[in-house]
Amino acid sequence: MSFPGCSLCVRLCSSLHEWPAAVLCTVIALLQMSVLDYYLIHHLGTSHLTWLAFDAVNVTLLIISIHQARTAINQENRKAGIRRIASGSMGWVAWFFISLSVAAKSVVIFHFFSDDLDETADTFFGPNTLKTAIALGSCTFLLLLITQHDAPAGSEGRRYIEELTGTVVFDILDTVDILEVLFDSDDRARLWGGLEEFILVVAVLNLVLPTVPLFTLAKSKFGAKKLSVKLVHGHRILLVLAVNLPNLLIRMLLWHGVSTGISPFTLKNILAILLTFYDIYEHNKEELQEEEEHKEGNKFSNASSPEPVEKYRFKSAKGELSSIASENGVDNPTHSPNLFVPRNTTSDMHRENDRNENPYKGTSRKRNQDKRAPVSIRDSYTLDDKDGQLSNEPPYVNTTSV
Repeated sequence: MSFPGCSLCVRLCSSLHEWPAAVLCTVIALLQMSVLDYYLIHHLGTSHLTWLAFDAVNVTLLIISIHQARTAINQENRKAGIRRIASGSMGWVAWFFISLSVAAKSVVIFHFFSDDLDETADTFFGPNTLKTAIALGSCTFLLLLITQHDAPAGSEGRRYIEELTGTVVFDILDTVDILEVLFDSDDRARLWGGLEEFILVVAVLNLVLPTVPLFTLAKSKFGAKKLSVKLVHGHRILLVLAVNLPNLLIRMLLWHGVSTGISPFTLKNILAILLTFYDIYEHNKEELQEEEEHKEGNKFSNASSPEPVEKYRFKSAKGELSSIASENGVDNPTHSPNLFVPRNTTSDMHRENDRNENPYKGTSRKRNQDKRAPVSIRDSYTLDDKDGQLSNEPPYVNTTSV
């Protein structure tokens, strides 16, 4: 069911070729840089105007990465004549420098004057605005990711993208929340030695870490090349060790050591750790079951395969004849012209003598033609009654009707 005007919006966005996301990504990145620059220049002086040069480089890299991705996607679409799953990207380069710049500015702000910011003062640029400016990185990342690929919804490529980047937005918000304690001068005074530096190091790592999934997706063309399950699990373990586990440890220390308020993101850290290891356990369990089923299938196939045919030996009247069944698994040795089977040689000789004495016995004289046909392979070898040796001359029988 579609709402009125929904199809019109879809057509409008399709005609713009994802440029709204590109423009919005650039605008939000500029807004984040400008707000952080204002804090630095207003509180630390005009010497921090040099940050504007870094911002210009970052914006240039961002625009180049967006333009390069859209150009590559359009070229592939024209060559293939169909919508390709994804394209190459250098968005990870732009994000690395943008996040590194934001992390450096944040470290300077929290180290020098974050506890001097007062929300009750007659100014818009207080602690909440600073936290919001840092949290804008989650929006920048999401919009940048949209501009770097064209993987259809529900495709294998989209699944890989969501698998690697699905938690980045929440990890950035989690990082901003962990910095809350550094806005209060009383809480900072009660921190243990080195804990403040540890919080800032974890925050910087969490802001820069999304470069890893962007780089991995760029090398795999955003899922066009299949990623190994071990690589996906390794990325999730990296998030546990670099984001959720350190943040959980910091919150436990602040809760029981400094008696700060508990954050709802504590449950997010616990659930992320448990779900990651549970998914790895489920995958290893399925692989183990498949290996056991494969082994059982091999045992069943070996047990049901036919065994080699036994060797046949028999004696003639004056000598011993022997033959060996095929060692390659002949199903019925009696139908092989190279194998011999025991037969009643006495009755065979009587039938041969009787046929030689009266070949037309019991038949009509009107149809006394010699219509004879060879018997089966089983009867095609007879025993010579003179010397008891095996003769390979095929005997003939009368095929005329009685």
